[in-house]
Amino acid sequence: MRNRRGPTVNVQRRGPGLIGTMARTAVVAGTATATVGATKKMMGGGQQAAAQQAAAEQAAAEQQMAEMQAQQAAFESQQAAQVAPAADSLDAQLVQIQKLAVLKEQGLLTEEEFTAKKAQILGI
Repeated sequence: MRNRRGPTVNVQRRGPGLIGTMARTAVVAGTATATVGATKKMMGGGQQAAAQQAAAEQAAAEQQMAEMQAQQAAFESQQAAQVAPAADSLDAQLVQIQKLAVLKEQGLLTEEEFTAKKAQILGI
């Protein structure tokens, strides 16, 4: 019998064929893509870790700066508080001396008593 398609040709396959080649190519491409993705992830992870460390260092520096500013503000307010009583005490001393002067003018205190009390008030 004769084949309707023409003469019989004996073809021997030497490889996996078109479908097998396409499957192999897909596997290789998928593996390459996964490898590249993993490499990028690892490389990016290192950059991400460095960025996180830099952000943490910056946050620590900002916190330290804030603490220093708070200490400076506390120091300045403490100095202001120390100066204020000194001014208040000076005013109070002047008021006491003025009262003593009035008492001296009224004749209730002698010059020696006034001078001694004034020295006591001024801490001399």
